[in-house]
Amino acid sequence: MQLVTFPLAALALLGATGAPTSLQQAAESRATMREIQTLTPSPEQCRDRITQVRESTGKPPLLDRAPASPERPHRIYAVDKRIDGCAVMVMHGDVSDIRPLPARPEGPVLQMPARGSGQ
Repeated sequence: MQLVTFPLAALALLGATGAPTSLQQAAESRATMREIQTLTPSPEQCRDRITQVRESTGKPPLLDRAPASPERPHRIYAVDKRIDGCAVMVMHGDVSDIRPLPARPEGPVLQMPARGSGQ
């Protein structure tokens, strides 16, 4: 009898707390998003911060603004790196070489098939 009583008592205690309502969850989500948006630095702040970090590590200013292309790719490490809240790319072969993320292209997003190495 004791083996059955303990699980039933635990179940009763779990049910007594009450689950949050969907309205409470929605309000908490909105509050969290407002906090995240206020903590996110502006693009100008990120550009200035990246420039400061590059200067402090002895890297030249980023004068080449050309986007990556198949002929001239940017090889990067696949990491989520942030400096003072600013997302940056870490260049392959030199972890002190950080660069801003590329801007999203204007217009709709297009799906392109991958090309194999034999094509």
